[in-house]
Amino acid sequence: MIKISDELFSYAVEMRRRLHEYPEVGFDLERTAALISNELNKMGIENTNKYGKCSVVADIGKGDKLIAFRADTDALPVDEKTDVPFKSKIKGQMHACGHDSHTGIMLAVAKYLKEHEEELACRVRFIFQPSEEGQISGAKMMVDNDVMDGVDHILCTHCDNALDAGYIGFCYGDYMAACIPATITFLGRTSHAALPQFGIDAVAMAVEAYNKMKAMVKEEAGDLKYIWSVGRFQGGHVHNVIADKCEMDISFRFYDMDFADRVEKRVKEICTAVAKEYGGEAKFNWNMSTGPVHNDTEITQNFVNLMKENGFETCEIPQRMSSEDFGWYLTKKKGMIFRFGTRNEELGCTALAHRNDFKIDESGMKPAIEAFITYALNL
Repeated sequence: MIKISDELFSYAVEMRRRLHEYPEVGFDLERTAALISNELNKMGIENTNKYGKCSVVADIGKGDKLIAFRADTDALPVDEKTDVPFKSKIKGQMHACGHDSHTGIMLAVAKYLKEHEEELACRVRFIFQPSEEGQISGAKMMVDNDVMDGVDHILCTHCDNALDAGYIGFCYGDYMAACIPATITFLGRTSHAALPQFGIDAVAMAVEAYNKMKAMVKEEAGDLKYIWSVGRFQGGHVHNVIADKCEMDISFRFYDMDFADRVEKRVKEICTAVAKEYGGEAKFNWNMSTGPVHNDTEITQNFVNLMKENGFETCEIPQRMSSEDFGWYLTKKKGMIFRFGTRNEELGCTALAHRNDFKIDESGMKPAIEAFITYALNL
């Protein structure tokens, strides 16, 4: 088993903490991208931002085969409520999902592999990606800009406070759901509440469509796993005016693309028909934020075999209905995501991601670094 030095592990932690103190959100990651690029330059690794705003990409190694390792680099618009000495110095912004640890890990992997470049039998592409959390996907931007050209397959990782520090978690096949954040808007006409016959009630349209859509999705799904959740339902302004506008925001999560296509078609049919019956109009904003994350069985099995052969503590983890824009890379090439445990009750590292008191046991970063290195050197 490859064991990294205390010095390299300390480097990963230092990078993670520097990023944690100055979290940046979305595509506005100038400080973050500069740190990554400067560190790679110190390692003697050429890098580029040509794949999109505040992205950093670097290749090392030799040979025909090219694999990619991806780290997301953005934070969340959250006020940090932890007691760590390196807590966020930017009000309203926090690394509440652990992307700082992913970036620290990947910089350490790049440093090790560059120093052992002659041992590589392949090329490795390091993808540092902005806006995993954003409404506009950084992964899609980079994929659209051809970052996957020539890549054979791709791996990434994510910290996990549901998994004890020291463990590497894996899942075969469908692992994380695709996500469509849809907005449906019903348009009608205002009228005095006492004279509803002169208005077109947008709220009534939305209520009727809501019930019909919920029943339809259940019918179309059968045994398929999905989530259909209306997170916002908003219409009207005062009690005595018929609402001329009502909006609902829907989080639709799924694995089966054919099922999603059927749902989209029927949603538009239902809402258009309901609106027409009332004399109103329905408008749709229906865009996929990311596709499903499907861990390729062969790649996952090879990864798991390597981990077990090299003495890693591994465990199988359950499928999730949450989403990850890593799915965009998988529209081009096969790959997998694994988890590294960061839970430690004694240290108070139990809060799940996106909470303002989220913190991790940094010791869990070490096996993640060693896992990437082991995988690259054994291809």
